[in-house]
Amino acid sequence: MRCKKGGMHMMINKDPIYQQLNRLLRQKISGDEYQVGDKFLTERMICEEYDVSRATANKSLSSLVSEGLLEFRKGVGTFIRSKPSVGKLLKLTSFTENARHAGYEAKSVVLRFERLKAKNIEAAISEKLQVGPEEDIYRIERLRKANDVPMILEHRYIVADYCPDLFEQSLKDSLYRLFTDKYDLNITGTDETISAVTITREEAELLEIEEGKAGFLVTSVGYIDEHIPLWWERTIHKPDAFEYRCQVRPNQAQQELKGHLIL
Repeated sequence: MRCKKGGMHMMINKDPIYQQLNRLLRQKISGDEYQVGDKFLTERMICEEYDVSRATANKSLSSLVSEGLLEFRKGVGTFIRSKPSVGKLLKLTSFTENARHAGYEAKSVVLRFERLKAKNIEAAISEKLQVGPEEDIYRIERLRKANDVPMILEHRYIVADYCPDLFEQSLKDSLYRLFTDKYDLNITGTDETISAVTITREEAELLEIEEGKAGFLVTSVGYIDEHIPLWWERTIHKPDAFEYRCQVRPNQAQQELKGHLIL
């Protein structure tokens, strides 16, 4: 595939053409050229600008529609529905806040909510939370959506002592806001690990994607008052729905990692 730019042809890698085109179109959507609600490029315009076939342009547009980034309106055209989520991993913000900032509605579907003893969860998680076997833990599973498009599958364990009367209905909104506003907890940071993972069949069904695709796996521990663990979580981020960008500078200067942090 060749991308026309400034009268020159720019050769790109050997990935399938529609995947390369997806990345280029996603970059265009996430840039300043388009805002949520704007009309996007037509198939013909994409063919001319990126030197691809009409079938390839159609496949890429359909893929971006299924991701929730574009919306097709019959007889009118294709429009920007949302932008890929970009935030700062070094700044604690909620999925709800990030989604609304990007111009779409956040929603949480509670898949599981139970209160159990720490002795009944994985020992590694209990160790991360620094709890004894008889302490109470909330186990929560949620599917996070933006404009009803599944984005993140969340598995979270919370130390119950810090929010003793937590109930299922409250889990449908931002937990970060619940922690800070209702329980007056001083959330001071997280310890996170980000890696690639292959999406399982169960995860794929919930995220409405094909089984076996790669996604982002984020595992983290959230702390209050600098060093006290409040939660442990494991989140699967839908592939192609998020961007992570790292700006690296000389070691004497501040470094910044941008991405999406789910709370």
